[in-house]
Amino acid sequence: MKRHHGSGHETGARGFTLIELMIVAAVIAILAAIAYPSYMDAVRRGWRAEARTALMQEMQQQERFYTQVSSYKTPVFKAESGDTPADSKYTLEASRCEGSAAIKNCVTLTARLRAGFSDPQVGDIWLNSRGEKSCSGGALDRCWK
Repeated sequence: MKRHHGSGHETGARGFTLIELMIVAAVIAILAAIAYPSYMDAVRRGWRAEARTALMQEMQQQERFYTQVSSYKTPVFKAESGDTPADSKYTLEASRCEGSAAIKNCVTLTARLRAGFSDPQVGDIWLNSRGEKSCSGGALDRCWK
């Protein structure tokens, strides 16, 4: 048989107060605000690595073609940086180098971010057959690192 004491409330049970829950929520929000920019920076570095890899692979193909016929591939093309278009963050384009009369003499490969992705510090990444490389955002140390 159970006995009830006083008003019927358990004296040992205690929950969290609203203030304690708000403090925990504030701490979580502060940690998220600190961690999210670092996370996005790491994600963008991964995107840039994808673009650099695709540019180097395509330039290698262009150089192989050049050693065989003494000309870079003439038609302008579009390609993707990933295995499939859906996985790709960048599209690749070939064009003639600045100051060059034709693409057969010098080729520039450009990796452009697809719609829906942004990289404010770097932008487009490019490489040419002269060995010059850069990016439109101006942060050269970030785009080729």
